[in-house]
Amino acid sequence: MERLKILVIDDTRIIGTALKVVFNEEGYDTDIACSGEEALEMARTKNYDLALIDLVMPGLDGVETCSNLKTLQPNIQCLLMTGHIDDQLQQKELDFIKAGGKVRNLYKPFSGEEVLKVISKILPQ
Repeated sequence: MERLKILVIDDTRIIGTALKVVFNEEGYDTDIACSGEEALEMARTKNYDLALIDLVMPGLDGVETCSNLKTLQPNIQCLLMTGHIDDQLQQKELDFIKAGGKVRNLYKPFSGEEVLKVISKILPQ
């Protein structure tokens, strides 16, 4: 069986690296992008099952990145993660959903166990 492919998109490399370790230990094929633009370049050459997307990034934000990824790969599951909680978060989450993504309350900091529990509900078994 082919390993499921995950793309972690976060402008903080240490978060991407930590998630890659967690996902690889669980048998996922994991790549890291440090920007929305880099993620789109990667998605042009490799198909992903899931993208975990940081909401606030320089350049393309999480909503724009989700929308563009869904255009490139309509079957990709996009999952929002953020550490930027403010009074506009609810609207940003709605915008992310409208762009084709899912919101499952992945608010940083979260544990590897928490993120695995969330993605297990999204990815095929």
